Amino acid sequence: MNHKSWLGLALLPMLSTAAVAQDVDFSGDLRFGFASFDRDERNGTNIDDSQFNLRVRAGALWTISDVYSVKGRLAATGNDSDFSGDLKFYTELPEGASSIEAGDMTVDELYLRARYGNWDHKVGRFQFSNALVGVPSKSMSRLNSNSWNVSWTDGLHSRFNADNGWQYNFIIEHATEDGPTTVRRAPLNYQSSQSRATYYASIDKSDEDGLFLQRSVDVTIIPSALYYNGVAAGDRTDYVAVSARLGLQWQLPGESRFVAGAEVGHAPDTPTLAAMGLPGLGDSDGNAWQISLNVMDVAPGHSIGLVHGENDAGWLLSTDFTNNQSLTEFRYNWRPMSGHTFQFRLREREDLIQRSSAVRERNEVDYYVRYTISL
Repeated sequence: MNHKSWLGLALLPMLSTAAVAQDVDFSGDLRFGFASFDRDERNGTNIDDSQFNLRVRAGALWTISDVYSVKGRLAATGNDSDFSGDLKFYTELPEGASSIEAGDMTVDELYLRARYGNWDHKVGRFQFSNALVGVPSKSMSRLNSNSWNVSWTDGLHSRFNADNGWQYNFIIEHATEDGPTTVRRAPLNYQSSQSRATYYASIDKSDEDGLFLQRSVDVTIIPSALYYNGVAAGDRTDYVAVSARLGLQWQLPGESRFVAGAEVGHAPDTPTLAAMGLPGLGDSDGNAWQISLNVMDVAPGHSIGLVHGENDAGWLLSTDFTNNQSLTEFRYNWRPMSGHTFQFRLREREDLIQRSSAVRERNEVDYYVRYTISL
């Protein structure tokens, strides 16, 4: 049974009931802007390019009762350089991609939700992220639909909201033979049927008014997905990764707050250096970390943030941080009114270790300006 079949079966019982809709709410967002980059490639060439980007999402939430609800959403993305006018509808991400292709669309949410007591369950296709607090909010382990991208999670998500403020999240994520529907980097591979289910769990707490703004620990387990000698060699093992986040805040004069955060991650079993195309013998390192410094509401509606992180070659889960690269980013956010956000980003990314076949390390400097309207 493929992922489209089990998704339909999961929603069928509720969609076929005689319940009358009590409430239908429509939502959506429009994001557009300009992006430019200057990249020194590993082969010695230089690429300088820019483009206008667009992402549109529109959805509806049907509240069936106090317990049950159903949500569906369409998402499309595009830019002025890749759009061909040939609209495609994706049911899964293109192999190895972080998003559907420009000029195409998909259903990025379609789930049944049940909320009762301290429990909150979703089954189907949904969005889930666990990012470090800050203006440039990034994650080492799990992030759907960052920037102009469209991605999602297929599976089951259960959350328990404890009375003391802690949240316990459990996800079973479904992948196809072609791969998952969120970013997972090679040599993770899903040819084995045992690797089609990814298991994720996190413990999180957020205190909007206290010193400890964010506390979070999570673990990701992908059975039989790590081809540590390369996919062609066929040797595989489980990929396990643990990450933790801590965000602190201090009140500044007026309405301003200083927010500092850090995230660290470690994967004990990693691919070999040879499998990653790096010099040397043995296994690649599996560490990842980021530090974020932010001033929130430096003036009403205006916030700035700086983040720096490094991701070893053996850390294969991050959407924001490419493995074997460092990232430094400055971001400015302005919220001129409710539901409107203007952002400016300046970012530099650079290889940590030069690849064996490369003439030099890759280095890229890019920026964007974008505007988002949310309904």
